[in-house]
Amino acid sequence: MLSLGYWFVLLAAQFAPGPSRPHPTRSPVVVLRGHLDHAPAGDTVRLWVGTQQVKTALSPAGNFTLIVTGLSEASPASLSYARQRTPLYLSPGDHLQLTLEFPRFDETVRYRGRGAAANNYLAQALWRFQGAPTAAHPERQRTPTTTPERMRQLADAFRQQQQFFLAGYAAAHPLPPAFQHQATLDIDLEWARILLDYPGYRRSASQQAVVLPASYYDFLQQLPRPQLDKQVMREPVLRLLTAYGGRLLPAGPLRADPAEAARLYAQATADFGPNRARDWALYQLLSFQLPDNRAAVVAAYPTFQALNRDTILTRNLRQLLAEGQHLQPGQPAPAFTLLDQKGQPVSLTDFRGKVVYLDFWGTWCAPCRQELPAAARLARHFAGRDVVFVSIAVNDPEKKWQQVVAAEQLTGLKQVQLRSPDATVPTAYHVWEYPTYLILGRDGHIRLTNAPRPSAGAVTVLALEQALQP
Repeated sequence: MLSLGYWFVLLAAQFAPGPSRPHPTRSPVVVLRGHLDHAPAGDTVRLWVGTQQVKTALSPAGNFTLIVTGLSEASPASLSYARQRTPLYLSPGDHLQLTLEFPRFDETVRYRGRGAAANNYLAQALWRFQGAPTAAHPERQRTPTTTPERMRQLADAFRQQQQFFLAGYAAAHPLPPAFQHQATLDIDLEWARILLDYPGYRRSASQQAVVLPASYYDFLQQLPRPQLDKQVMREPVLRLLTAYGGRLLPAGPLRADPAEAARLYAQATADFGPNRARDWALYQLLSFQLPDNRAAVVAAYPTFQALNRDTILTRNLRQLLAEGQHLQPGQPAPAFTLLDQKGQPVSLTDFRGKVVYLDFWGTWCAPCRQELPAAARLARHFAGRDVVFVSIAVNDPEKKWQQVVAAEQLTGLKQVQLRSPDATVPTAYHVWEYPTYLILGRDGHIRLTNAPRPSAGAVTVLALEQALQP
């Protein structure tokens, strides 16, 4: 799927104010030079700092230089190339030299120069606690039988390991106090997110209700509310607030009852206070519910409008509701015309009279690639019948897309391969994560906006069989 990190970048860019203007004395430039050893050719090096994006081509030798202007204070940042991403922390005047071996991206990130201490901490902590095969992340250790008490032990131990590593690193390297404070907060945010994710994981993995101790969610009271409010646009906070949706809706979808929204606000206010973090948590929950549960979001909207204190969130949810009227079952599917692997234009109207299994994916998306064998089996199952499998690769370089299409033999048995060079078509379909599947009826109208994946097997076959019925 599309990483949540990328979705959070889009979300921050949508709501945050514009980038600050350069100042000749207060905002010296930041220079980031790098060498990516054995990196694939043909992509762009991108550096995100807040809403500002700086980009450049990678030289044939694997080198690049990025210059950031207008940075008036230390800020988190993110560097990406060929769908690999690493976090940074940039301060005005930093001059960094990055090196890494691309096949071992996270493991080999190293920095030299001004600002290297903080960034080497970020790289080493990411590898040690998440990327390494031996990383003892609690989500690798939990099982369908892990009890709430055991989950808390795993999360607490992981948090303590991170805190010890940060303390030891800070004792040996000159970390800026503000950075050290931020790193401490981020450890706490990840700890809380892990605990928030556990109940949903347990229900899904064990297929039964989870009985939580009455005190299970008390850890939320340990989070610093003022800092959550100030940093609500940062990715670690957004991840936490996204996971918090499971706390509000432990049994699944939101009910189409106006009283439900009042209950959600009461619970979120108790956990976060009447502040921005609460409002963002409710906004994210309702926007995620919208594609498949529009009636419930419509019922909740008046309460959201009355109680939330951010008019931008109200406006945006109202806009999503208005746009979503065209993405409900029974509504016409948004039209598109894209090029296939032979450079020929293909339009959605070309498939009128057939059921369309529509797949938004990318060669850069590992879960998407994992679905390819199951997609081929599904296409073979419906061979000779009025089902067309249309795959739209999003934001893929054409050369790489062509190579994958050829190597994976993706054009047989009515498998139509198209490429969307930007996000125009997926945005029209309100696609925010990858892969996403939809089923369109013979009449060109939407039947399912969140169709099961090919790997769902019999469930997907049944959905397509139902769409074939007169």
